[in-house]
Amino acid sequence: MPPSTGQIVLPSILALAAVLPAGQAGCQSIFDWPIRAAPQPEAVLVGAGAVFWNPAGLADAAGGHQEVWLTHVDGPDVTGVGGMATAGIMDLPLGFRGGLGYWHLGIQGIPRTTDSPERELGEVQVAEDVGLLAAARNLGSSTGVGVSLRFLRASVDGEARSQAEGEVGVFHRSSLPLEPRFGLSIRGLAGEVRVLGGVEVSAPPLASSRIPLRFGYGVLADGGPKPNQHRFSFRGSWLDLVHLGVGISHLGEDNGWAPLWMLGTDIGRYSFAVLRESLANDFGAIHFFRAAIRFPPSGTPLG
Repeated sequence: MPPSTGQIVLPSILALAAVLPAGQAGCQSIFDWPIRAAPQPEAVLVGAGAVFWNPAGLADAAGGHQEVWLTHVDGPDVTGVGGMATAGIMDLPLGFRGGLGYWHLGIQGIPRTTDSPERELGEVQVAEDVGLLAAARNLGSSTGVGVSLRFLRASVDGEARSQAEGEVGVFHRSSLPLEPRFGLSIRGLAGEVRVLGGVEVSAPPLASSRIPLRFGYGVLADGGPKPNQHRFSFRGSWLDLVHLGVGISHLGEDNGWAPLWMLGTDIGRYSFAVLRESLANDFGAIHFFRAAIRFPPSGTPLG
């Protein structure tokens, strides 16, 4: 008979628990699955999704807007992992923009397994919660800067660890040909530094500008033993109503390439999208189902 979900996942979870720091100096992330908002490089995201990646993307100069979105996260079936993410952006006094973000991932009710005849061994609970608080401001008419605080709490079978770290970012929209956008964020200045950079450019539009196309490249350097990750992306829209995006990430020589795609639509002030990302080593795919609403209504397209 094939092994149960608990038999597959539990050894991995216990191994993860072993690498959780014993002190209060830091916290090991359990689920190394990022919260995706779009297939494009995250350093050039704008709007509420930027709170998870580059707080400068919240700024009005970056093209951000007031909105709230909610995402359901569905991990590969073999893992039983699921969760949710939510984010919001709002105008603040003195020209600032504020952002809030939160996500939760977990596995509930993993049965303990043993060769012993005793069956009532209980269950293992695994959870990871991340909260973010961000602020951004224009630095001129085409540049935004931002800062954020990230709070992480990871728990395995009742053993919990927490940590907080800061992030700074910058976003620039250029008037050069191809209308390039540049983004850069640096996180963890007090410890292990993560650098995220990206650029996105426009292609000549099709069908009399009714089908705008944009191409992007991004790089993520964690500063640790992990190799740098690279992302190439393409996204297009039809009449600013239907949006399609595809991307491919290089996760290092050991993990190879991972594709992802997104399909979405805007209906007035409402937006709906689904994003699918394949995980490394043929481990399955993770899906993100997102719904968003803008305040106030605007004809400006998302992103």
